[in-house]
Amino acid sequence: MSRHPYGAKPGRIPAGLNPDIELDNWAWPDLSDANAAPVADAEQALNIKRQAALVEEVPDYSEEPEPLTAEALEEIRQAAYEEGFAQGKQEGIAAGQEEGRLTGLQQGHEAGLSQGKEEGLEEGRAQIAEQVAQWQQLISQLQAPLAQVDKVVEQSLVTLAIELARNLLKQEATTSPQLLLATVQEAISALPNTEHHGDTTAITLYVHPEDLTILEAHFDERSLAKRHWQLISEPSLARGDVKVKTALSELDVSLARRIDELMANFLHANWARFHGTD
Repeated sequence: MSRHPYGAKPGRIPAGLNPDIELDNWAWPDLSDANAAPVADAEQALNIKRQAALVEEVPDYSEEPEPLTAEALEEIRQAAYEEGFAQGKQEGIAAGQEEGRLTGLQQGHEAGLSQGKEEGLEEGRAQIAEQVAQWQQLISQLQAPLAQVDKVVEQSLVTLAIELARNLLKQEATTSPQLLLATVQEAISALPNTEHHGDTTAITLYVHPEDLTILEAHFDERSLAKRHWQLISEPSLARGDVKVKTALSELDVSLARRIDELMANFLHANWARFHGTD
């Protein structure tokens, strides 16, 4: 069934045409035998062109592919090898870079840790040495006053000991005649030689009144005469003091001076023993 030239069904007005416009009658073409031959020839020629175009468009699969030569296979193999080599090289470089980066990080971490540990130890040693020096300086500063205090205390103790000894000796002189007798003997011995041509010079002894009583109890008149001694009381003298007078000399022997001499000798002897000096 042939379609209407305007695409509408017979007997209907196509869309878009104004029905008020009067249409001219259209006449069918003449389909008589005289004109049939040209139309048939034209359709046949058109069909031939269409078939030829279709024949040109359809590929010819009847031909067999040429076999691959050794050279072609080598080229394909070489191309595949190069492609695989390039890909493997790239992957190897990437893997090597990653491994090198990780190795570098590990080595750098270890080196940094070792260096940091060494620096920390060195810094710790320096701090310890500084602290030790500060403590030593502090100890020295503490020892200096202690040494000074020791000297002061030592001197004070010596002074105290001397005073105690002096008081004890004074007390001994008042209660025991031995100290007084020793003082008298020392005074007589300190006098220059009093014997001239067989004569003995008289010696006068001045003592405290209480000491006079002690001497008189120890020496009777006969002993005093034999020694050419004369005992005289002298209240101005202290207990234990003796004043000796002869025609040629005079000597004062005080108990305090004798005590000082005794203490000096004692200190000298003990200082040499404990400190190793003469």
